[in-house]
Amino acid sequence: MKDNISERARWLMCAGVPALAAAALRRWQLASAFEPPLGLSVPGAQASVILVCVLLMAAAALAILAMSKYSGPEEECCRWDLVFLGTGDWAYPILEVLAAFLALAAAPFLLKTGWDQWQAYQIAQAKLAQGIDVQVPSNNGMLAIATAAGAAASFLGLLQLGRDGLRPGKRGRGGFSAALPGVAGCVWLMESFRAHAANPVLWDYAPLLLSIVCGMLFYMDFAGISAGAPRPCRLLWLAGMTFILSAAALVSAVENGWADTLLLLSQMLAAAGVLWRLPPSLENPPKTKAKPRPRSFGEESIQEETRYE
Repeated sequence: MKDNISERARWLMCAGVPALAAAALRRWQLASAFEPPLGLSVPGAQASVILVCVLLMAAAALAILAMSKYSGPEEECCRWDLVFLGTGDWAYPILEVLAAFLALAAAPFLLKTGWDQWQAYQIAQAKLAQGIDVQVPSNNGMLAIATAAGAAASFLGLLQLGRDGLRPGKRGRGGFSAALPGVAGCVWLMESFRAHAANPVLWDYAPLLLSIVCGMLFYMDFAGISAGAPRPCRLLWLAGMTFILSAAALVSAVENGWADTLLLLSQMLAAAGVLWRLPPSLENPPKTKAKPRPRSFGEESIQEETRYE
């Protein structure tokens, strides 16, 4: 038990400390690494360089920690999907349920934004039909509405993951449940890119872009561990990087609106749940008794002849 606690603490520390450092550096960057009139990034700014170094060192540290703890091939009798079922530990399901409700809380903000954009688009189209010369908005709000629907789907998936964490026994629907927020992340990525399409490669968008992409990969790996394609070390690495990148993106997301803030917090808590639950199982993977291999008709005949002889 002592080893399990220390292993868990090691992973939480390797993710939590860089997350705090990345958030502090991001705040420093926003205050000093952009030109005030246009908001363009200052080339070679100290805050930007140090932030990149911290992220690279965190990624390397998590990779080294993952490879040093479990580097062998997954055995057939290992049941990694059982790690998240009936855990008997309230921390994991609570984190997943909180992540679910944070994702759901983002839906009304996204829906209102999309509806306002849709109404503005329809008004402009009606004026054009009347012969009035107006500029039609390039965004009709459908992506924001789709992102709201994705946030609701994330709520259902994460809530099911939390319920599976409380329910022992049979293999749950974890693969499908974890895939829902991953698919929703694709729509969120398109909506965030549309909002930053004028300058998609500037530093003010890079942390959010990286956190969304890493979150999508994390959820897909999370789905794989319950759907027969377990990669526990890679899942832990993605969970740690999702936590770190989301913390950095959260600093600027607070200023841009509630929707991105709530979605980032949601995937941070989901990643924290994996970082809490999975590390103790790396050195002692869950195993079940291997089922006897069915014998062919020829093998049975040979065994019968040998027995009678």
